[in-house]
Amino acid sequence: MDSIKLHAPATIANISCGFDILGICLDAPYDEIEIKKISNKEVIINSIKSTFSDIPVIPNQNTGGIPALMIIKDYSLDFGFEINIKKGIPLCGGLGSSAATAAGVAYGINKLLNNKLSEEEIVKYALEGEKISSKTLHADNIGPCINGGFVIIKNTNPLELINVSIGDYYFSVIHPKIKVSTKMARELLPENIKLKDAVKQWGNIASLVYGFTSDNVNLIKSSMEDYIIEPVRSKLIPHYDKVKESALKNGAIGCSISGSGPSIFSISESYEDSKRILSEMEKVFNVHSISYNSYLSKINKRGITIL
Repeated sequence: MDSIKLHAPATIANISCGFDILGICLDAPYDEIEIKKISNKEVIINSIKSTFSDIPVIPNQNTGGIPALMIIKDYSLDFGFEINIKKGIPLCGGLGSSAATAAGVAYGINKLLNNKLSEEEIVKYALEGEKISSKTLHADNIGPCINGGFVIIKNTNPLELINVSIGDYYFSVIHPKIKVSTKMARELLPENIKLKDAVKQWGNIASLVYGFTSDNVNLIKSSMEDYIIEPVRSKLIPHYDKVKESALKNGAIGCSISGSGPSIFSISESYEDSKRILSEMEKVFNVHSISYNSYLSKINKRGITIL
């Protein structure tokens, strides 16, 4: 195989209380990535025109370019890659945009190499790519992007990912057109937290995972409360409290910040509920003349899809 095309999906990290350890894969939005073998030992990045095409094309500045360069070096390949990226996931939006590019390239190159890499190696190369956007290793976007479904990040060193069975839930996602970089959003977080807050947070994480595995909607609803991260990051998102209140009033199981934000997501049990909830979330930004992108999505249980 000399070329491959794939979809690398968006992801929602944290799922409210599970900072850096929980992530879910979405059906939409997604990046379209094409990778071709070329005779020269180099990496060429082409950004295909889209709403979000303003990405670096210098390989060592691109989250997909870095894993490609590393794989060429580590495996002493006598060829290189041309990578065409059509971004469908908002940049700096909290939907795993940088992770999707990194994961999609690492995954696609592995297929071109006849699956030489283990799953752990694919994730590790993707993590190295994403480091340029966040400066820290966290797999709560890359894990679900590659594996699909609902993923627990038990550890990043050594890497331990756990896929958790989950029902068919729907996500209403709204992305106000403001930029919140992952690096900046992480720098705002407190270095120390009160033990009582940590205990409440741990309880919510454990019960949220159990709620999803047992399809206990009431338990999911009562567990989606973040005492540590949301109070800090919500201040970066205009009218966040009003959007969340609107979603919950209209039947959302839960609503929170997607990753580092500014995207906001809500969970529901049906497409109809999700559509109604998203409409109400949009009304808040419409009233305040804030531009946005919005998405309706099921959970993507496959992860990266080869076209």
